Amino acid sequence: MVPAASAADPTLERTNAPLQRPLRLTYRMTEHPKVFISHASEDKERFVTKFYERLRVKGIDAWLDKFEMLPGDSLVDKIFNEGLKPADAMVVVLSNTSITKPWVQKELSLALVRNIVDKKRLIPMRLDACEVPECLRDTLWQDIPDLQNYDEQLERIVAAIHGQYDKPPLGSRPAYTHLEVLQIDDLARNDSLFLAAACKIAMEQGHPGIDPDPLVEALKKLGISDQDMLDAQEVLANRYYIKTHPTIGRPHVYHFDITTSGFESFAQSGGIPAYGKKITDVARLLVEIVALSGGMASNTSVEAELELPPMLVEHIFKRLRDSGLIKYDTEIGGRLFMTVYRVSPELRRRLEGNG
Repeated sequence: MVPAASAADPTLERTNAPLQRPLRLTYRMTEHPKVFISHASEDKERFVTKFYERLRVKGIDAWLDKFEMLPGDSLVDKIFNEGLKPADAMVVVLSNTSITKPWVQKELSLALVRNIVDKKRLIPMRLDACEVPECLRDTLWQDIPDLQNYDEQLERIVAAIHGQYDKPPLGSRPAYTHLEVLQIDDLARNDSLFLAAACKIAMEQGHPGIDPDPLVEALKKLGISDQDMLDAQEVLANRYYIKTHPTIGRPHVYHFDITTSGFESFAQSGGIPAYGKKITDVARLLVEIVALSGGMASNTSVEAELELPPMLVEHIFKRLRDSGLIKYDTEIGGRLFMTVYRVSPELRRRLEGNG
């Protein structure tokens, strides 16, 4: 109704691990709500009686004196005790005539008290574009501009009596809000999403070089804007989580490489499940092949033996090397080949629990 106008070092584990139709939200509803209609007798024939009948057709137990009182009945007892008192709501029909009637004013006064004390609904309807009483100025009323054609207004009044509000149904939340965002170090949400998406692509393709096109496509599906991508790229580059290869032209997501420290942060933050155990498995295999058997171990042989992704094995090799725990030679053919020829005694001691 409306008013009329109204990077830590690797951890070596010690092993001995469509929109439908609008949704109607119900706040209060009884099977047949009782409604008292306050009005002036002069408005009965032109509007009130027909309105009363239409309410009852809608399943509303409307109360109108014309159908509830007989000669000899007490006005006070019938109107106030049988009509107003048990009513769930009161509809007051405002017209040029009713606003001047003392009896309507008395009914309205009681309804206002019950509205405040008992939370009973008070629903004003306005005919004739009449002046609205001061006591109802802060209450939304329903205008009836055409007394012969008011189906839409009637539906709003019925909804008000039942205490229902028509609202469009809630749609699905954006995809990115369903994500359990991997929190990487102290990065902001979009920065973590950017790095995590890049690392997942690197894992799939087997190397740390990132083509911007698939990354941008993936990030857009997560609801990340172009500007947010540019901001994340700059933050990650400044922290040396990625190394960008800028090109001439408007700012855009460049080709870049994920650095060892960037992938390490991703892995240690939960991006690689059981990451510590995987490091231990690689380290133990290297000790067995190189330190104990005197042979050499390549990244490809470790991948095959442990069934680990190439990108992950290469990364673990780099972390072990950067920590001074292994040494290897590299050769680039169709891909990067790393051959470990030395394992530090420290690595063996760590695995034995003596490091």
